[in-house]
Amino acid sequence: MTENATIDQIRAGRMQGRLRRALPWLGHAARIVLGLVFLVAGLTKMVDPAEFGHQIADYGIIGEQLATLAAPLLIAFETALGIALLVGFRLRVSLLTASTLLVFFIAVEAYGIAAGRAESCGCFGAYLQRTPGEVIVEDLLFLLLSVVAWFALPAWHPRRARVAAAAVIIAAVGSVALAAASPHLPIDPYVTRLAVGRSIEALQLPGDLPSLGEGRHLVALFEVTSPDAIDLAARLSDIATAPGAPGVLALSPSSDEDRTAFSWSAAPEFDIYSVDRPVLKRLYRRLPLFFAVDSGRIVGIDDDAGRVAEDLLTWEGS
Repeated sequence: MTENATIDQIRAGRMQGRLRRALPWLGHAARIVLGLVFLVAGLTKMVDPAEFGHQIADYGIIGEQLATLAAPLLIAFETALGIALLVGFRLRVSLLTASTLLVFFIAVEAYGIAAGRAESCGCFGAYLQRTPGEVIVEDLLFLLLSVVAWFALPAWHPRRARVAAAAVIIAAVGSVALAAASPHLPIDPYVTRLAVGRSIEALQLPGDLPSLGEGRHLVALFEVTSPDAIDLAARLSDIATAPGAPGVLALSPSSDEDRTAFSWSAAPEFDIYSVDRPVLKRLYRRLPLFFAVDSGRIVGIDDDAGRVAEDLLTWEGS
């Protein structure tokens, strides 16, 4: 009996030893995955910081102007936090910060659900759509990773603390600079569905819109509530009424009420359709934007109404 108990104790000791050796590996895996999550979240929002600001303002917690300022700061914060977790800089502080931020995100999404909001907070940018419920489940899983890393790595520090600190600072400063430069970077064909040569079907526009499969069309994307919307409508009306001009229509993420009010005030010579912002957002990073369609295929894209007007009035087709 004593011999069997001794064998069981030895086996139990070996198992505990294996667990103690495996625990740090598990903690590091959780730390790295969590760091990648925050880094990817910052980078994907960096593609379109203006839209992220709009998503923040949609919750009604802060105003539009404050949300515009908060968006790049939060992007920089998440990016720097991701790097801090990856390099292990001030790990306990970084894990606590990550956990607090995840709890905040969960609370915001729960508030959105209570308010009847169907869109997510844009945690991974404007081009990856999930429901608020899916976001809450994701954040709970990420919170679990933070807890695992907290208990598995109670006293771990990087070997080169100064290098780690420098990496975090560079990430914070660099992400602010990239967020500011992002609207001017030529990356639209890689992050939106709008690209020259692509078919109209690939854009996955709502089925209640006019067919663009035949003939030539100019499609305008703009906010009817923007300060230059009336001037823009006048220029598009000139195109629509010119001899031999292509068909002109506009798609706007504005509400039906705003679109109707705008139509009364601007009297456009073309039709304007309201499209849900998450659906229309797949096509652009900034507004206004215009694209030309010939026989169901996109043949030109421009963000300048003057150039588009000149090109389409002299368009020869394909």
